[in-house]
Amino acid sequence: MNNFDIAIIGGGLVGLATACALINDNESYDRGLRIAVIDKGVAPDYLAINKDAFPNAITSFNEIIPFDEPTVRASAINGASQRYFKQIGIWDALSHSHRVQDFLSIEVWEKIGSAYLHANCRDYGYPNLGCIIENKMIHYYLMQFAARSPQITFFNQQCVNSLFADDYAFLTLSDNTVLQAKLVIGADGAHSWIRQQEAIPLIERNYRHHAVITTVTTEFPHQACARQLFYPDGIVAFLPLYQPNKSCLVWSTSPEQAEALQTMSADQFSAELFALTGDKVGVSHIVNERLRFPLKARFAKRFVKHRLVLIGDAAHTIHPLAGQGVNLGFQDSALLTSTIKALHQSGQDIGMSCHFRAFQFTRRKDTLMMMAAMRTIQDMFDGQSSVKKWLRAAGMNTINHLSPLKKQLIKYAID
Repeated sequence: MNNFDIAIIGGGLVGLATACALINDNESYDRGLRIAVIDKGVAPDYLAINKDAFPNAITSFNEIIPFDEPTVRASAINGASQRYFKQIGIWDALSHSHRVQDFLSIEVWEKIGSAYLHANCRDYGYPNLGCIIENKMIHYYLMQFAARSPQITFFNQQCVNSLFADDYAFLTLSDNTVLQAKLVIGADGAHSWIRQQEAIPLIERNYRHHAVITTVTTEFPHQACARQLFYPDGIVAFLPLYQPNKSCLVWSTSPEQAEALQTMSADQFSAELFALTGDKVGVSHIVNERLRFPLKARFAKRFVKHRLVLIGDAAHTIHPLAGQGVNLGFQDSALLTSTIKALHQSGQDIGMSCHFRAFQFTRRKDTLMMMAAMRTIQDMFDGQSSVKKWLRAAGMNTINHLSPLKKQLIKYAID
C-alpha cells in the first residue's frame, strides 16, 4: 500500500501546478504533505530524474529547454495566474526563458459590420494586458519544479478503480498498485475519468464550433497585439508569441469548415486566412501541425464530494474566445491549495467535504459568471440579423469610446 495525503489524477498544467503549490519548503519531509501525481502521459525521462542533482535555483535550466521552435498550444495568462506562478516559484524561470510574450494591446473587430474595440495597456497604467506562454513551456518548468521535490511521487499509470471510504480514498492503478490518500484531486481534463467513475453529472452546451489551432508566421509583425476577428462563420484569434512574426492561431468555426481547414493544403489554408485577416496581419504561413477539437461548455453539478475535489477542465470548460479557460483552472488550484494548506497546518482532516464548501461556492460562482459572459458574446456575434449587427456595433463602439467602462472591463479580465 502506498500512503499519501493527496492523490492528484492528471499531470497537466492545473494538476502539476496544484502539486507544486502544495509543497512547503519551510516544513520537513515528515511534516509536509505527501503527494501522488497519477498520469499515464508522464514522460519516463522525468520519472528517472535524480532529484538530488537539482540546484535550488530553477532558473539554471533555461539553457536546456528541449524545444527550439514555438509549440502548437499557447495560453493567454492573466495577472492572477502570473501571481500564482510567482507563489509556486516558477515565474522567474519562465521570464528568463525569453519565451514569454507580453501583449500590450488588444484589437477586436467584425469582418462584416462596424463593431470595433481597441485597448492599449499604457492608456490605463498597466505594464501589460497579460502574456502569451506556450503550454509546453509552463508544463516544462512545473515538471522541473515537481521532479526535485521529495514530497511528490509520480505514477506513470492509469487509474482503473476508486473507493471512497470514511477515512481514506483508495485508487487502483493499471499495474494493480493501490494508493491510499486522504484527498483525491481530479485534474484529469474535460473527459475526466474520476468524474465519470464517481457519477458526477454534467451540464453541457454544444457551442456548435470546432477549434483549429496551429502556429503561423505573419507577414506583418504582431507588435505585441492580441487580435480577434468575428465573422459570420466563426472567430479567428492571433495570440502573439515571443518571436515578432509568430502567433498562436485559434480558429473556431463550424465542424465542417474546421475539418476542411485541418485537411486542406498549407497554401489553401493560408489563402483562406488571408481572405479574412490579410489587411491586419498580411500573408500567414503555417509553422507546425494543425490540431482540431470540438468546443463544448461543461459544468460539473458538484465540484466537491467526500474526499474528492474536481478542478480545471474536469470541473468546467468554456469557449476559448477570451482565453480564460486555463486561468479559471489556475484560480481553482490557487484557492484549493490555500484551503488545503490551512487545514493541514491546523491539523484538520483535509478530505472532509465540509471544509471545501467555501471553495465550491466561490469557484462555481466565478465559473458560471465567465460561462454566461462567453455565451452572451458568442450569441451576440452568431448571425447577421440587422438588429444583432446594430446591437454589437453600438455596444462595442460605446465601450471603445468610454474609457472608464473600458478600463473596468480590462481590469476584470487581467486581474
